[in-house]
Amino acid sequence: MNVTIGARVVKTGIAVALALYIADMVGLEGVTIAGVAAIFAIQPSVYRSWQHMLEQVQTNTLGALLALGVSLVVPVNEVVVGLTCIAVILITLALRMESTVALTLVTTIVVLEAGGDWAYALERFSAILIGIAAAFLVNAIVLPPNHRKQFLDGYREALNTMSLLLRTAVSDELKEREAKAQRDKLNELVRKASERYGMLEEEWRKWRRFRPQPGRQLVIQKQMVRAMTIGQLVLDAVETHYFPQRKDDSADRTFDERLEELIRYHEYALLKYEGKMKPGDQLYDRIGERTESLLRESIAQANADGNGTVSLVVVASAIYEYGRQLRRLDRMIGHVNGETSQG
Repeated sequence: MNVTIGARVVKTGIAVALALYIADMVGLEGVTIAGVAAIFAIQPSVYRSWQHMLEQVQTNTLGALLALGVSLVVPVNEVVVGLTCIAVILITLALRMESTVALTLVTTIVVLEAGGDWAYALERFSAILIGIAAAFLVNAIVLPPNHRKQFLDGYREALNTMSLLLRTAVSDELKEREAKAQRDKLNELVRKASERYGMLEEEWRKWRRFRPQPGRQLVIQKQMVRAMTIGQLVLDAVETHYFPQRKDDSADRTFDERLEELIRYHEYALLKYEGKMKPGDQLYDRIGERTESLLRESIAQANADGNGTVSLVVVASAIYEYGRQLRRLDRMIGHVNGETSQG
């Protein structure tokens, strides 16, 4: 099994080491808790790391104060610890800061362990805050996440997978097990691409001091995800509607040609976005006309044959919409690149 050491793994190790070093340097005892806090506080983006740090400070402070108050009022035993933890969880959920529950519970238990000793509780709480701060600093400075690169890398891999599936969808050449494995892979890759786009949008909208790209790039990336999603719907339409109602293979060539054109168009759009294509007119101006013609012919055939070929209209409609979204993506990229709008 291949094991990949990613940036987040490296940053977690650095954050733990930094937290332990700082806690030891300032003379705190029980510095291990600082390393534990650093582990919990590492996040996948700079903005989320900052937001998470603020939330952790709030909920951990509340947990520490509640635990200290409880330890001063009643003797601490297993039942008291359990009930206090339940109260902390409810408070954290009410504040909609669910991601901070684990570390807040650690803080609560550590402070309860102090049994009303202010100095001990403050020392442990300070170690936790050091761990949280160390994690944020490492996440922001050491190998900060490049969500645009991650988005493009993941998108390229998803497009390669969808290319294989679309190019063999009508011919049905892939073995059933391989086709299912590739489809599962595509679904996972598209999900990750959507998540990475969400991080790009989140940082652009909320982290105003850290905008890694212009807003117009965000619009294109959103359309890229939409085009990929519509491509998935084409695969669904072919699988569900094409083969059950097909009477012969006369339509295979036409549908296969349209899918081949569209996946090539999709690949071209990605290369164009990455700046790898020469500017100017390309050979894709008539794709919209051909996909529209396919839809019209399918509707006409369904009217002539009755309900027997209606399912092919569903497939043709999905293909037409896929082409329309790709054309929109192409125009957006051309506009941002300063090209004259085509068609």
